[in-house]
Amino acid sequence: MMVMMYPEHIVGHHVTMNHMSSGWRFILQTIVGTVFPSLVYTTDQERKFVHPILQMGTRMYRQFAYFHIQSCLPDSYGYGMVDSPTGLIGWIGSTYAAVSAARDPSKSVTSVLKEGISNFGIDNICANVSIFWAVKSAQASMRIYHEFYWNDLNVMRNLKVPTVPVAVSNFPHEIIHVTKFVTKSTFHNLKQFTYHSRGGHFAHIDNTEAVVEDLLSFINKIN
Repeated sequence: MMVMMYPEHIVGHHVTMNHMSSGWRFILQTIVGTVFPSLVYTTDQERKFVHPILQMGTRMYRQFAYFHIQSCLPDSYGYGMVDSPTGLIGWIGSTYAAVSAARDPSKSVTSVLKEGISNFGIDNICANVSIFWAVKSAQASMRIYHEFYWNDLNVMRNLKVPTVPVAVSNFPHEIIHVTKFVTKSTFHNLKQFTYHSRGGHFAHIDNTEAVVEDLLSFINKIN
């Protein structure tokens, strides 16, 4: 939002989940790419990050109920998180793990959670639980989803960032992937677009080295 509202104050914008570039171009490219991948994807790596799209849909259906409830009833759900450490552990342990595991509909939810916990790290999960519990901020963090879904999403439908330098880091277990072509329709001054072999939604934790490397490279480019 800052890069859209105050571009004159932004030196550079680095993003790992490039959801702001999704739209009709993303939908059209995905549909065409399902049947004729060579027409829309420049590399095999780019294709593999987006497809098979069915796996992404299955994953979202099975593991992303938290997004829906936090978008619609954040306070109802949030009271239990600030009142019960057990509830907080269940929330963080499942949601953080789910977005750190591979998109594989053949695996059970339990297997996915175990993989995600292994990737994200049990120490990191415990650290996040401790912070949320100490400052009682779980409920407030859920309201971000509500504000985004009901307010910010409409603002972002025609988002264009023409001048701010942008870098995108793509990680295989991220929630959504958008190609470089679609990204350029939103971020016109795209300076860097990289793919990595490991990492998920919280790549700054489960693949810190890659995030730091991309940031340093981006800083050098815009300087």
